[in-house]
Amino acid sequence: MDVLLAIVGQFGLYGLLTLGVAIIFAALRVVNLAQGDLAMTGAYVAATVTGAAFGWRVLLALVLCVLPLMVIERALLRRPLADGLATMLVTWGVGMALRQGAELLFTSTSRSVADPVGGTVELLGTSYPAYRLVAGLVAVVVIGVVLLVTYRTGWGLTLRAVADNPTMAALLGTDPRRMRIAAFVAGGLLAVLAGALYSPLLAVNPTMGFGLLVPMFFALLFSRPGALGSAVAAAFLVAALAVLLRTWLTDTLADVLFYIVVIGTAALRSRSHVRRLLSWSRRILTPARP
Repeated sequence: MDVLLAIVGQFGLYGLLTLGVAIIFAALRVVNLAQGDLAMTGAYVAATVTGAAFGWRVLLALVLCVLPLMVIERALLRRPLADGLATMLVTWGVGMALRQGAELLFTSTSRSVADPVGGTVELLGTSYPAYRLVAGLVAVVVIGVVLLVTYRTGWGLTLRAVADNPTMAALLGTDPRRMRIAAFVAGGLLAVLAGALYSPLLAVNPTMGFGLLVPMFFALLFSRPGALGSAVAAAFLVAALAVLLRTWLTDTLADVLFYIVVIGTAALRSRSHVRRLLSWSRRILTPARP
């Protein structure tokens, strides 16, 4: 039971980050390498605004980041660059700017955030930290709401239309530019929420975003482009792998083996015959439409 709760908690963090970057990629075809640093920004707001209740700090982090996200999309990502690599480097530069700014303002010393909910809870005979459970459940609920909005509302339908064919979506009356900026802000805010929500469970420092970027990027790599549901499923698998390895092995060995397994899986997935096998499996497992 303790392992399952740990997986849920880790999935909440990875799921918010991966879902956010998947939304941005679906609308803009941009892999946002600043996603982890946006989470770092949210964590620093929660760590520095100590005069307010924790819930208000999380809300403040979201409100403060809306305008900067809009400026980043309009100033740096509105016009497509020569290739995808150039656009990724732009987002990497944004992340570096956020890291350097945080180090300039707060130094490189890690900060801690007090748990807003102290103590432990008993679940089926297992004692588990209360706030870890709260953070995981809140994150899972947010992920579920975002998926519900994406697949069951007009906004989600418009987002998927812009992701599939922006030219056709524009001809049908949708403004792709407005949808792109909405998607970038929404995806970035999910990262800010992840950082602020999980700040009591993390060491808040300027480089924490890079550590969050790696599992998120691997989860995105294992998902289908533009498919938010598969991105969330991939985030769950990555979280389960990370937790199980740390349960069975020392932290250092678990980290090494985690990267070996993920990189090996990515290398196998890149082979043409493996891609054909996965595509065939999806067609077999997907029920035919009437």
